[in-house]
Amino acid sequence: MALTVTPLGAALGAQVAGLDFNNVGPDEARQLREAWLEYHVLVLHGPVISEDQLVKFGECFGKLENARRQSVLASRPEIMVISNIRENGETVGALPDGELTFHFDRIHQKVPNKAGVLHAIEIPDAGGDTWFSNMTLAYDTLPERTRQRIENLSALNTYEYGQTHTENKKLTEAAPTAVHPIVRTIPETGRKALFICRLMTDRILELPEAESRALLDELCDHVENQRFVYAHKWRVGDILIWDNRCTIHARTDFDGGQRRLLKRVTVGDDTPPRR
Repeated sequence: MALTVTPLGAALGAQVAGLDFNNVGPDEARQLREAWLEYHVLVLHGPVISEDQLVKFGECFGKLENARRQSVLASRPEIMVISNIRENGETVGALPDGELTFHFDRIHQKVPNKAGVLHAIEIPDAGGDTWFSNMTLAYDTLPERTRQRIENLSALNTYEYGQTHTENKKLTEAAPTAVHPIVRTIPETGRKALFICRLMTDRILELPEAESRALLDELCDHVENQRFVYAHKWRVGDILIWDNRCTIHARTDFDGGQRRLLKRVTVGDDTPPRR
C-alpha cells in the first residue's frame, strides 16, 4: 500500500495517511522509515489503537526497549505511560505535570535511544503541546566559523529523572552522565546534527568554564529559534514518532486539573553518537 506523506512545514515534520494498523507489512515499514529519515517527525491522525498495534508500529523503526517504569495503565512491558493521572495520590505515569524544556531523550546515557513514539489517549482542552526543533537544519544554518569551531568538541551531559527545567536541576552522585560530541552524524543519511540541549548539556570539556557556558548559551538560543520548530497540538488518537538523534523536543504548560494520558514506545539504538 502506498502511503501519502505531506510535509507539515518548512522546518521539519510530515503527516502520513493511508496506513492500516491492522496490516503493517514490510513495504509500509520501509515507507515509514524513509519518510522518518527525511522529515525527522511523522504524525498520523486516527482513532485510538491497541497496545499491540502501537508496539507493531514502533517495531517498524527498530528494536523496542522495555519501559523504565511500569504503569498500572499499561499491559505490555514496552509501554511507557506519560500522564498526570493520579490514583490514591500517586502518579500512574511519568513526567506528569506542566512545562518541559527542550531536551534530547537520554543524552545523559552512553547510548541514547534512536526514536520515541507517542500515542494520545486523553488530552487537555489547551496546552500540553509538544514542540520539536530540527537539529540538522540548525547545524546547517550556523555560521561557517562556528561550525569549524565546534566540529571536534565534546560535552558532558547529566540528568536526574523528573526534572523539567535547567534552573531546578539538582544532581546526586548516582545521576547518570555521558560525554558525547556536540556535532554528531546520522548514519543513514550522513547529515550532521547539533547534539546539545539546555536541560541536560552541562559544559564543553575542551573549553574553560566561562567560554563553555557562553558557547552553549549561544547554541541553545540558536536551536530553539522558531524557524527550526514544529509545534504539535495533540488530538485524541494521534501517533507521532520523532528521530531522537536529530531533534530536541519540549512540552508546553497545561491545566493540571485536566487529564492528560499518552502511551509511548521507545526505539533503542546500538551505536553511541559519533562525529
